[in-house]
Amino acid sequence: MNSFIRKWALKIGLVTLGAASVVQTASAGSIAYDTEMVNLIQELHDYKQAKRPSFELMANGGSPLFLPYDGNTTQNVSRLIQSLDGQLAESVFYGYDGKDGEKTPQESCAYFKETLAVPQRAGIPVFSLDYVSNSGQAEESYRLNRQYGYISWASTRRNLDYLPEDAPPAVNSSDCNTLKDVQNFLVLLNPGHFSSKQAYLQSLQDSSYDLLIIDLYCEDKPLTAAEVAALRTKPQGGRRLVLAYMSVGEAEEYRSYWQADWKQKKPSWIAGTNEDWGSHRVRYWQPQWKHILFGSPDAYLDTILAAGFDGAFLDVVDVYQYFRDKKN
Repeated sequence: MNSFIRKWALKIGLVTLGAASVVQTASAGSIAYDTEMVNLIQELHDYKQAKRPSFELMANGGSPLFLPYDGNTTQNVSRLIQSLDGQLAESVFYGYDGKDGEKTPQESCAYFKETLAVPQRAGIPVFSLDYVSNSGQAEESYRLNRQYGYISWASTRRNLDYLPEDAPPAVNSSDCNTLKDVQNFLVLLNPGHFSSKQAYLQSLQDSSYDLLIIDLYCEDKPLTAAEVAALRTKPQGGRRLVLAYMSVGEAEEYRSYWQADWKQKKPSWIAGTNEDWGSHRVRYWQPQWKHILFGSPDAYLDTILAAGFDGAFLDVVDVYQYFRDKKN
């Protein structure tokens, strides 16, 4: 999970929602990268609607797509609002520039608030993940996020590989049937510190969180529908949601779709390596990548659906900014 912050200041009202349709962009020489990302998210939405309408999509990053600015259009904003059920932003208050505990500058905070106000006004819940260094920063993070109506978690580990010992803030015994019901959440994407798969799943079951965002895979195999179903009941009572991680902007060599010969000869839809994470930025508008993501029994989203997850957590949405800025 990485976050790219554009430092702008802009005040807008909520755009009017209209009929949504995938927007065709011009030839490769004039790709509208923001439109193509919204196209992808809308295609994922339309696909899951046909498969299971209750399945929800949460985006991580890319919140500037909610502003009709810097080449983005009001039509894109409307389509994005219609396609997403939740929006997460990283380092809104702490964790700036990849540094745990680094307070986010006021200018960047203000820009985050502007972008996140749009989905909020449209009734889309906003989630905030700060990276802190101590309990004092965590308390301040929770206070600030509550002030702006964000559902938040303050993590002390950017690798997202642990389960906090303390109970989450606002422990909730009510059922969570949609993201709008959630009062707290946990992101745990790297379970390698657990002694076994059984210990990992048991720890998740015993936790009090309303929402778990986890990886589809554990020990190189997708979780089964029975394993996911066992995670849905909170120990204090009530149903919780379980979302599976899915990167839409980068390909990862340890994923099931990765082919060994791609290291020597990369497919045309791979654009380059993200040295910070070791993953590969993808030309997300190309059909070959979309076929990996959805549309067949072995596709990534289809595997998530088959495992019975309540939704997908779409990561690296902000990769469109990389291509746009590289072009400029």
